[in-house]
Amino acid sequence: MTTAAIRDNYSRVASAYAGSWAETLAVHGRALAERVIQPTSMRRVAELGCGPGLVLSELARLAPQARVLGADLTEEMLRMVPARFDRVVADVQALPFRSGVLDAVVMPFVLFHLPDLPLALSEVRRTLAAGGAFGAVTWAGHDPHPAYDVWVRVIDDHGAPPDPSPQMPSNETTSDPDNLRIALQAAGFEEVSITVERFRHQPTAREFLEHSKMIGAMARRIEQLPADRRTACLAAAELELSRLDAEAFVESGTVLYCTASAGSS
Repeated sequence: MTTAAIRDNYSRVASAYAGSWAETLAVHGRALAERVIQPTSMRRVAELGCGPGLVLSELARLAPQARVLGADLTEEMLRMVPARFDRVVADVQALPFRSGVLDAVVMPFVLFHLPDLPLALSEVRRTLAAGGAFGAVTWAGHDPHPAYDVWVRVIDDHGAPPDPSPQMPSNETTSDPDNLRIALQAAGFEEVSITVERFRHQPTAREFLEHSKMIGAMARRIEQLPADRRTACLAAAELELSRLDAEAFVESGTVLYCTASAGSS
């Protein structure tokens, strides 16, 4: 998995992403910000991998004296960020910031996307001032999800090829509290705290299908089907999903909330 592949994917799905799914994730981003931001001492705070910028207003509310920055890999995402915030196209693995310039960094649902996680964490640590705060939310575990299982089966039945561009190259590290702690400490972070918490999202059948055919591994798979087979696949999925009750569409599981300090050196 390359950074270019991740950029291309999010450039393509930016408009579809910036809906109910982005808001669902932003709930956790705002909760993370509450744990990281110290309003009296912070003058520059950033969300790296900010997407459409739904967490930036919370950062500004928590630190009203701070300059708030949103950085993302894709220009398409940044175009949706409210104009009152500073915005920059940036790869977390090569941040265009001076060392020690940021007082806080938050990264909700980003770390697992990074092809070179150790490099990215070292870059974030470099940009933080002494004592600067870091926070991230990452996926941990997923509960059974009947609607998704139906979706996968229908796509398999229609012969869709494998996902051509898996998007979570660092998930093995970032989904495990011990592995994530080790990675953060290796990058020079101190006072690492990781908690396992619940995640829940309940779309309607229509919302689930609209999201799933645009975003994610299964969407990338059906894009590879010929047009006639893709149409048949989506029709079959809609029929089978219509037979499920509302609970079948609940996506739930666990996420890791992580906070850390840049230390004093």
